[in-house]
Amino acid sequence: MSPQNSLYLVDLYQINPAYAGLERSLSINFNYRDQWTGFAQNPQQLYMNANIPLYLFNGGAGMAVSSDKIGAFRSNAVKVSYNRIRKTNFGVLSGGLALGYSRISLDGSTLITPDGIYNNNIFSHQDPILGETTSAGNHLDYELGIFIGHKSFDFGLGLRNQFLPKNKINSASIQSPNVMTLYGRIPFTINTLLLYPSVLIKTDFEQYQTDLSILAKNGNVFGGLSLRGYSSSSLDAMVLIGGIKFNSNYTITYSYDIGLSNVKGVSQGTHEININYNLNKLIGIGLPPEIIYNPRNL
Repeated sequence: MSPQNSLYLVDLYQINPAYAGLERSLSINFNYRDQWTGFAQNPQQLYMNANIPLYLFNGGAGMAVSSDKIGAFRSNAVKVSYNRIRKTNFGVLSGGLALGYSRISLDGSTLITPDGIYNNNIFSHQDPILGETTSAGNHLDYELGIFIGHKSFDFGLGLRNQFLPKNKINSASIQSPNVMTLYGRIPFTINTLLLYPSVLIKTDFEQYQTDLSILAKNGNVFGGLSLRGYSSSSLDAMVLIGGIKFNSNYTITYSYDIGLSNVKGVSQGTHEININYNLNKLIGIGLPPEIIYNPRNL
């Protein structure tokens, strides 16, 4: 499974391990997503991550734990990462590696097959592959990331689980999430308004999905829009985003996905919430100064 998130805009470490430490302080994110509410066994995701600069090693480090559920499948995962950060004449360049462990389980008791028998105290799928109880399999994950921070733009590239073999749950083969992500952002200002137009492209090299987004900040309040999809077959949702920075440490962000695909007829939308804690204190010395984006008055 490769879950979709609408609030990647406020948690770039979640999509790229090379971003760890670039906020120059300890940053912790708690995120919950309830997708397609109204569906039975709809996708749900809960994760927590933390990242911090490691000045002694000229880089950053992070960790994440997550639990994803979709239908009868559940995935629990943990990962740790390290990235090396360098200052160049072009900007800040970071390259990172994340290693993780996932456990995928399939609850056969929630499935029904066309030829199954489900009466008179008999529960049988009549299927040689599917079991009637919970089955599980384990696998390793890895992710490579590159992140470039320039005074005029940000760019990130992530590769996850390329060339890993399939895993087994009983006789069924499960493919580890094999995903490439491309991220780009060009911040600029209009008077006191800071704007963050961005694009996220995700692909497993068979299918592609895009998020075109813009986030606007004014003081401690921010909001924005995202459009997920680029064609009649990929168009998924319009995302409304709003958030507030309560103080120097805590920020809360909420998004609501308005369905644009055929699912909208039966779904009540998608809710996602992110709570960020930032220590907001420089930890030691060693990283180059924080990037100040070049303001352009339009």
